[in-house]
Amino acid sequence: MKDNEIEDEKSVDVLPFKQLESQKTVLPQDVFRNELTWFCYEMSKSLAFRIWMLLWLPLSVWWKLSNNWVYPLIVSLLVLVLGPIFLLVIREPSRKRSLSKQLTQFCKEITKSTPSSDPHDWEVVAANLNSYLYENKAWNTRYFFFNATDCGEMFRKTVLEPFSLKKDEAAKVKSFKDSVPYIEEALGVYFTEVEKHWKLFNTEKSWSPVGLEDAKLPKEAHRSKFTWLLGRIFTIYFLPLCLAFFNCTYTSRNDDLISDFSYTVVIFLFMVTA
Repeated sequence: MKDNEIEDEKSVDVLPFKQLESQKTVLPQDVFRNELTWFCYEMSKSLAFRIWMLLWLPLSVWWKLSNNWVYPLIVSLLVLVLGPIFLLVIREPSRKRSLSKQLTQFCKEITKSTPSSDPHDWEVVAANLNSYLYENKAWNTRYFFFNATDCGEMFRKTVLEPFSLKKDEAAKVKSFKDSVPYIEEALGVYFTEVEKHWKLFNTEKSWSPVGLEDAKLPKEAHRSKFTWLLGRIFTIYFLPLCLAFFNCTYTSRNDDLISDFSYTVVIFLFMVTA
């Protein structure tokens, strides 16, 4: 019994320790303003983007030498439109292919950092893999994973789902080769941590319905539906809408009755739903 209590206490301390550890890591989400700027930076460093830019060199020469501007214009428009589309299409397969060549290291980081289904647990793995991929020239930048969620999603797409679909041991070896034992170890660690978090979720320490006793439904807080409706109407938006309502009702008597009635109904609905 004492051993079980000690193990429970240790498991409870796992989550805060990981969160403190993950606060020290720096990811692209901390460097770039948003995911769009990170995406543009990553695309500008890719080989496909450089090839797309080089295509404009012969096109510009063609523009100068050609007497008929129609054909250079058509080709330029095609390159301008299809180029970014092509870059978007090949981006995700390119990332998967680069990461699939480093599955052994990916699984080693998972085994060492013991992440679970909580996105925060993947921050250390993402930071370490970003540095490893760049230093070993497996990726052009230090920002392969944008954040911890991106890392966990790539783990699911490149390791968890493909490996789980391979029921035969020979098929696993054929697809993942020497990475099979590392993948099995990483998956074992991952599912163990998920189970720990699930147990923590069901304990009184991790799940306590604080404040739920004082929570009240609108039926308990109001005497009737009418008072609840009045409460919805009398909001900070009530005064300008009310003025618009009376302006429509009393100052536009000579206009079309159908349009006046429609406008009045619309204003009233805005008052109710505000």
